[in-house]
Amino acid sequence: MDFEVFVTLAALGVVGLVVIGIPALLVGQARLRRRVAALEAALAGGGVPEAAAMPDAAPPAGTETEDDAPPTSPAPDAAEVAEVAAPKRPGLAARLGRWLRGNWAVAVAGVSLALAGLFLVQYGVERGLLTPAMRVLAALGLGAALVVAGDLLRRRHGDAAAVPSGLAGAGLIVLFAGVLAARALYGLIDPGAALAGLVAVAALAVVLGWFHGPVLSALGLLGAGAAPFLVGGESAAAWLFYPYFALLAVVGLAVDAARDWRWLSWLALAVAVAGAMLLYLGGVAAEHFLGFWALVVLAAVLVPGAYPVPRHPAPSLGQRLVAGGGAWPGLTVLIAAVAVALASGAALLVAAEAETEALTWLALGLLAGMAAALTLGTRAAPGIADLPALPVAAALALVALDGERGRPLVSAFHAARLPEAPAPIAATVLMAAGAVLSLLLATRMRGAAGAAPAILWALGAALAGPGVALVLELSWQPGAMLGGYPWALHIMGMAALMVALAARAAPRTPEPRLVAAIFAGAALTLIALALFVVLSKAALTLALAVMVLATALIDRRFDLALLGLFAQTGVAVIGYRLVVDPGIDWAVDEAGRGDVALAHLGPLVLLAAAWWQLGARGREVTRGVVESAIWTVAAILLSVVLMRVLGTVGAMGHAGLGLMATVWLSVALAQLWRLRGAGAALRALRTALAVVTGTVAVALLVAQAVLTNPLTPFMWRREEVLGPPILDSLAAAYLPVALVLAVAAWRMDHLPRLLCRGFAVAASGYAAWYGALEIRRLWQGRDLSVPGVLEGELYTYTVALMAVALALLALAVLKRSEGLRRIAMAGVALTVAKVFVIDMSGLAGLWRVAAFLGLGLSLAALAWINARIIKRMGCDP
Repeated sequence: MDFEVFVTLAALGVVGLVVIGIPALLVGQARLRRRVAALEAALAGGGVPEAAAMPDAAPPAGTETEDDAPPTSPAPDAAEVAEVAAPKRPGLAARLGRWLRGNWAVAVAGVSLALAGLFLVQYGVERGLLTPAMRVLAALGLGAALVVAGDLLRRRHGDAAAVPSGLAGAGLIVLFAGVLAARALYGLIDPGAALAGLVAVAALAVVLGWFHGPVLSALGLLGAGAAPFLVGGESAAAWLFYPYFALLAVVGLAVDAARDWRWLSWLALAVAVAGAMLLYLGGVAAEHFLGFWALVVLAAVLVPGAYPVPRHPAPSLGQRLVAGGGAWPGLTVLIAAVAVALASGAALLVAAEAETEALTWLALGLLAGMAAALTLGTRAAPGIADLPALPVAAALALVALDGERGRPLVSAFHAARLPEAPAPIAATVLMAAGAVLSLLLATRMRGAAGAAPAILWALGAALAGPGVALVLELSWQPGAMLGGYPWALHIMGMAALMVALAARAAPRTPEPRLVAAIFAGAALTLIALALFVVLSKAALTLALAVMVLATALIDRRFDLALLGLFAQTGVAVIGYRLVVDPGIDWAVDEAGRGDVALAHLGPLVLLAAAWWQLGARGREVTRGVVESAIWTVAAILLSVVLMRVLGTVGAMGHAGLGLMATVWLSVALAQLWRLRGAGAALRALRTALAVVTGTVAVALLVAQAVLTNPLTPFMWRREEVLGPPILDSLAAAYLPVALVLAVAAWRMDHLPRLLCRGFAVAASGYAAWYGALEIRRLWQGRDLSVPGVLEGELYTYTVALMAVALALLALAVLKRSEGLRRIAMAGVALTVAKVFVIDMSGLAGLWRVAAFLGLGLSLAALAWINARIIKRMGCDP
């Protein structure tokens, strides 16, 4: 024997001994020590424990057995009896460990025999003793001999010590390797013959697994999965391994369906998916990778339950996840759900890496086929009735992701064409596919058993086709190639389909008026989108506002709380459109006045109407979302108007940064407002959004204070105040921020008190900063960075401080607030300190006289007012 072969076999023996043999011996020794200790304890107590008794020894005739003896202990209760009568089945890991402890030698022997066959062929190749045909025949002969020997031993002596199973499993591995070598290494047989050979070996594995048990089936699956990678070599038909791995999945699922070993199905899926993924990552035919997933999904749905058509019982995985408790779905449901989810992800992966249109269309075709098959084929399978949502969502995501410039579909769609060339049809095909999907979902809706399933199918039908239209408008912008009017006709065609579904829903579905209202809302949204696509860029924003109002009207008429989720989604997308895409830059630099009014005032009016409609149903969460959106849209509109008035120069200075900070601060505070009445998950999401947008606002305010501070020039940049006094760029820069923070401190009583006080302090600080800068502007002009302070300016600061203190004191009287009174008196003290410390040295002549005269009269009046307040409120001075 070649020395390298001998070393390899010896290493395998050592690894098997270390990994399997030593742990098994240690476990057995520990068990032996426990039994000896139990025997010693029993002997010391004068008895023999039951665990130490010989299991096969019968008691002598005429002796009293344990069953005949009178009871010496209380009878067990019912729970103990039930536990003894129905012992808990050990888990898979425990059963596998127990089998390995008792049969580790057989496992090592089976692996050794399989490798011996492979190394025998390798040895013959290296020595030049065997031709390719002889090598394959030798492998097949060795495998067949091992299978026959194992089965003969089983027939004559049973599966004693699992030796027959080990021999048969090793033989299966060698047979798989021999067939694959004949095709992939040597090209002795064509793909059809190779597939037939693999089918024959797989069928043999099914038959042997039926008699020999799950261990043999597992060995066959693992060996068959590893065989393509163990034999090595190059093949021009490597794609053939995709149906091979799909066949492995079918074999494992079929054996498990017949024998109910449960874990074998997961092993079969894991082996098949791992092998196919390795092939795909190695660059083997991505189109055949998609075909593999089509076969796996078909097998995962039909084979585990042995159904000619799906009959998976409830509950579904979606019901279990939404309910947050209850029984988990059965094995057949879980296998189907995992397979569909993995296939949807695989289609997205292929499309994300695709470089050709054909491959992207194939990925979309796989998703569309799964969605259609699961929609029409699950009428008698409530356990998987929710699975069409997975490929539908993946298809919409694929279309959206492919809308990026440079991707195959959108690049071909927007490619330059001659005037006489036909228009691209990709968007038309996608719209037609969305319409067909909506029709299929509506067909399934008519056969739904019960109102709730019918409503869910109706929502799916109302979202599928219109969802394609919205995704295309958001990411592809088909109007740029097809023209606004033709693209609007596409959308109107989808709207006509929704109207037809609404008209046909009434006589044939549960809750007909509700279903008709759902389709009518989708039709209204599409009609609005189609009309405004041909008018302006603000189309989608206004259409989404129409959708929010339509859902509010439907909810008020038919009391459907679920539509609140769609209203909240619409509000979120409206905010995205106004801030990011087309965003504030478009509203300031590109849009006309009419488009700005349409994109901002239109949603503002529609959201206000939706807020009023939702009040009739008491939808607090959804109403809070819409109310916060109204505040946000109003703040964005005000900022856009001010930035358009200020122009480009002002927008890049302190005023522009202040207005942008106001926008992001409004969005952050809107998220905090939506925390009211939200659940745990929604609170976490909105808190995260508030932190992100609030961080952007703080960054803008820091840039405003450092880079565009009117008092301190930054490097060579000198900020000048623009506009007339009072209503100038200073007001635009600081007053909106102060106003938003003041509203937050006033209205957000559901937040921690310390945070609200922080808002109030920040609002007061920005208002005071604006007042101080405005006073300096009145005396110094547009450039506030000039050195020095004028006497009139210094005196004006004193008057302003005293006026603020007086206003706070009046407010304290109105609100009967001791806290405001103390703040007002603190302001008076600050004014006094300023007069005696700063004004005394900074003023001269009549200015100094006026300062001290005004201070004295003001202090006298304030002292008299403060005494009256103390007497009236009965508080401490």
